[in-house]
Amino acid sequence: MAAAQRGLKTRTILCACVLLLGTGFAAQALAQRFADLDDCVLKIPGGMLSAQARCGTLKVPEDPARPDGRQIELAYAVVPAPTGQPRPDPVFYLAGGPGQSARDVLPLMRHALRDVNQVRDLIFLDQRGTGASHPLRCDFSAVDPFLEPDPEVFEALYRECLDNLDADVRHYLSADAARDLDALREHLGYGRINLVGTSYGTRLAQVYLRAYPDRVRSLILDGVVPTRLVLGSEHGRALDDALARILARCSDDPVCAERFPDLPEKLADLASRFDRDSSQRLTLVHPRTGREQVMDLNRDGLAQTLRMLAYAPQSQALLPLLIDEAAASDIPERIASQLMQIYEQLDAAISVGLEAAIGCSEDWPRWQAMDATEEADTLLGPAMREGREMVCGIWPRGEVPDDFHTPFQSEVPVLLMSGELDPVTPPRYGEEAAAQYPNHRHLIGAGQGHGILGPRCTGALAARFMEDLDVEALDTSCMDRLGPSPFFVDLLGPSP
Repeated sequence: MAAAQRGLKTRTILCACVLLLGTGFAAQALAQRFADLDDCVLKIPGGMLSAQARCGTLKVPEDPARPDGRQIELAYAVVPAPTGQPRPDPVFYLAGGPGQSARDVLPLMRHALRDVNQVRDLIFLDQRGTGASHPLRCDFSAVDPFLEPDPEVFEALYRECLDNLDADVRHYLSADAARDLDALREHLGYGRINLVGTSYGTRLAQVYLRAYPDRVRSLILDGVVPTRLVLGSEHGRALDDALARILARCSDDPVCAERFPDLPEKLADLASRFDRDSSQRLTLVHPRTGREQVMDLNRDGLAQTLRMLAYAPQSQALLPLLIDEAAASDIPERIASQLMQIYEQLDAAISVGLEAAIGCSEDWPRWQAMDATEEADTLLGPAMREGREMVCGIWPRGEVPDDFHTPFQSEVPVLLMSGELDPVTPPRYGEEAAAQYPNHRHLIGAGQGHGILGPRCTGALAARFMEDLDVEALDTSCMDRLGPSPFFVDLLGPSP
């Protein structure tokens, strides 16, 4: 027995040594793979969440037609796979917006893609015009974000922003971003790559696929933008549909229905009290600073608040309570407070100049030719069209191919993901896009909102999909455990 124990102990020590030796080799290989990059810590703007990564920069021509002309610097980050022998095909994550920094959301996406990251490097490139990649920032600090501005003042601010930008904004489009992605792929020495895009990032992923079909191993499209979609043109309809489904779910829930009856009628009454052309001036306590704040609230602000709250299951759960409370009071303080926070979050998250460059070049030429009647009859109304019209009367347009919005076919394996209650990219968009990809699987998250890659289930499915590329054999049974958040019956939360 003693001899056997000694033998067991010896084997255990040997195994531990081999394990430590292997770990050392992996760390050494990891250091060698990204030796030219710097250690960095990236944080979500305005949040506490952060993550370590390796950061670098890459210079590319601003104008692709002049490769020897002016160069701009792009910022990127790598989260290396914690293994000495990672898969040769990494994941490039493409952020939303347009105008969001990919590196800003790295802490969130590193967590969402943690199973993928076990064997694959994760690459986060700030799209040109965003984050630290020659950002197209506009300074609107001269205008109080909580007061309704004079349209002429806002127009002047956009003109001033354009004049002060050190950039030719005609070269900050999706095709330029796709070209940058491929330059980074080549710079890092990768062959084929996997693309994961969220919201607008799904458009960019498909633009890259069309331009470089042989370099894409797989696609994950989360919150799908179909190729033909004109960004912004269907937001009103999508919001109305999502709100109707959320309120219908409350009506089907005995507790919610008893606590908040007749919600559709209350929402309609609330909307009718706010004029699109004039604001109700409110004096409120700012939810973050605790200071008194004057704010203008109109129909557009009401609609945008409900729209942003419909993005996630957790905030969807508040909607019946907020609508019921606002309909019963002369001053909808809680909805206005939510809008204050939304303004601040969006201001920190989106590059206004990049959003204008893409919207005015890729979408507005088609949008302005579309019938505005359907938009006008929605809760959101014509506000987004009118805003786009103003900005695009100022912003220069870049060249966009005639077939930019024409669907195309690809045999690349594609995993599409949609939230059942998404107020921006509803499941019907996923179904529409799926027609382009014969080798696809479309997953719909019950009770989920905009972007469903966060839960452990969908992250694990993403890892399995990338490993096998077998959409038919993918076991999606864990999706059955997804569902909506329970409705708040009061400010303390759901009923026990």
